[in-house]
Amino acid sequence: MFFRKKINRRRVIATGLASLATAAVTSPKSYAITRKEIGPKPEGEIRVIYLGGDQLHNGQQQEITLRGICEKAGWKFLYTQDARFVTPEFISDADLLIITRWNGSVGGWRPGPIYDKKRPSDGFMSDELEAAIIDNVTNRGMGFMALHCTIATDRKKFLDFMGTEYIPHGPVQTVHLHNFNQNHPITKGIEDFDLRLEENFGAKLTNPDGIVLYESTGMEDNRLDINGWCLENGKGRIVGLLCGHTYTAWRNENYKKMYWSGAHWAMKKEIPPFG
Repeated sequence: MFFRKKINRRRVIATGLASLATAAVTSPKSYAITRKEIGPKPEGEIRVIYLGGDQLHNGQQQEITLRGICEKAGWKFLYTQDARFVTPEFISDADLLIITRWNGSVGGWRPGPIYDKKRPSDGFMSDELEAAIIDNVTNRGMGFMALHCTIATDRKKFLDFMGTEYIPHGPVQTVHLHNFNQNHPITKGIEDFDLRLEENFGAKLTNPDGIVLYESTGMEDNRLDINGWCLENGKGRIVGLLCGHTYTAWRNENYKKMYWSGAHWAMKKEIPPFG
């Protein structure tokens, strides 16, 4: 009797493992969809599109943080690591576009199963995407958030659109964030804090309407920079938050509060308390 029970238990475990293996093979379809399957935005939906993650930055942590924030607000969050999917058609009905990508192209992310060749470049940023972002923000009123390395581009039109020039970062170091603008809803109530393992990008504001949100100082190189800003451009709003090289900013409650407030402000929405 004992031996039979042992065999049955083994069979159950084996069956369970087989089921898990099957799920591992088939599950990507349950969470990965195509642009065609997404379809036009339904009435009443708030749609946020996020392009992030590359070989230098933790796209998984980025998604966890931003998806949590957007879903908490009741918004539809659509994420891709491949710029080839971020077409003018795709963003034409988005309420908010968020990007964390430096100017260089990276291999487009693919879910598997096995590859024996180098991934093709995703071509970020294309002239077509640049024009579509500028048009949707300035003429349609879509919100735009430029996070971390998105400022690191040589595209003058894109930089002019964001109202800034970029100052390259120094070493990975602890960065002290301070002088938070207490008169702006994105940063009101936030006090000085530090982020470990961070890159201290700087923004040089070129648009007189740009508003400084906070400053940063690298604790190793002692460089003082503007590290966050916002701008109204045409019908739309732009928010730049330049920390986020490693997981520390994405997990920090103060920085998550700025993501939350910045997303609401960019879409011209009242900002609820961030719990």
